[in-house]
Amino acid sequence: MNWFGRVAALYDSKRKDFNWRLAADGVIHHHNGLVRDRAAYMRKVRKGGAASEKAVHESETALSRFGFRFLGRLKPDALLLDAGCGRGGSSLLLAARYPQLRIRGFTLSSYQASAARSAARVRGISGRVKFLKGSMLALPVRAGSFDAVWACESTEHVPDMSDFFREAARVAKPGARLVIIAWVRNAGHRLGRKYAALADKAYVTCIHSEREYLEGTKGTGWELSRKEDLTSPTAAYWAGRAALGSGSGTESFMAPGFAYRALLYRLYAYRLKK
Repeated sequence: MNWFGRVAALYDSKRKDFNWRLAADGVIHHHNGLVRDRAAYMRKVRKGGAASEKAVHESETALSRFGFRFLGRLKPDALLLDAGCGRGGSSLLLAARYPQLRIRGFTLSSYQASAARSAARVRGISGRVKFLKGSMLALPVRAGSFDAVWACESTEHVPDMSDFFREAARVAKPGARLVIIAWVRNAGHRLGRKYAALADKAYVTCIHSEREYLEGTKGTGWELSRKEDLTSPTAAYWAGRAALGSGSGTESFMAPGFAYRALLYRLYAYRLKK
């Protein structure tokens, strides 16, 4: 099985999993959370039961909403690409935030695409929010189609970031915004490779260094306009998951990885030169 087949198989197998269990509101996330008040968050988590899981889920929703700010002003009829859309969590939130926004989400997983389509139908938005099976490195769309590109914890599955930047540039309109939120290997940390390797094995990822997010854009037209370090707020999120005691099992290395800053959590916002 090739690399992308392995990624698809992983997500085809994730059905009634931890992410699904957290999503009482039907918005299934596949990404970290953002915690600004660690003490208050940990108090909620330690209560146990539904309240603790709700606190974890709300922190993941907070991460999405924080990232949306960097998409810029989206026109009412804008078309957004959700590159690596998972089960549609970010797209559902974006559709609620922008009632006329059109969205196309792509995932390698047949199951995820089907689950996301079902969620869109339940919300009555399937006319403008569509989910398809496909690779974000070879999108079946015309050049210059998208006003914005959202890639939240999906570029970890891309072997070479320059391939993604080129394809995103092809399908985006001049002046488009691209927001990437990603786990990043701390190349300057003595434990960076150790924790990246543990994550890579569990999640079928190839976690990139920051250099790859900064230099992979060369020759593509994308220019970095903003960078945010979210490592501390997500270290708090993982501490909560570890305290929960009923997560996915990856807390044993993801929590210390971010706490030690061997793994970094970054938001990168780019603009495509006109």
